Amino acid sequence: MPLKIRVKPEAKIFAGGAILKNVGTRPADLLILSDSPVLREGYMMNIDRSNETDANSVYFLLQVIYLFKGKGQPLDHLVVETIGNFSKLYPHFAADIDQIIAHLNAGEAFKALKIGHKLLAEQEKKEPSAAVSPLAEVPASF
Repeated sequence: MPLKIRVKPEAKIFAGGAILKNVGTRPADLLILSDSPVLREGYMMNIDRSNETDANSVYFLLQVIYLFKGKGQPLDHLVVETIGNFSKLYPHFAADIDQIIAHLNAGEAFKALKIGHKLLAEQEKKEPSAAVSPLAEVPASF
């Protein structure tokens, strides 16, 4: 099913492996005809920000899964485990984390990403000075 997207002037989108920028002075309408991941600029996170907070770490993992079609990949269990650790550190996000994991297991990576985007805003609101990421200190079990 094609996806129609409007890109504001000077705004960027990620579409199918390329970052596109509207260099015009008016909004541009695009029609995505293939089944490719598409992200607006507001949903894109650079790897430099991925360790700023625990919510950023979770979001970045979700973004990678969405952009690179992560369902069924060899490291999916590590992603789910990391996201589960986030839920242990922040029990007030447990319901959202459960939804994220359910969406990942169902192959609905964009729905999981949208909930992750909400977590970013909520953690920033609750803990604006959360510059240290306890998740970075949780040992990964390989």
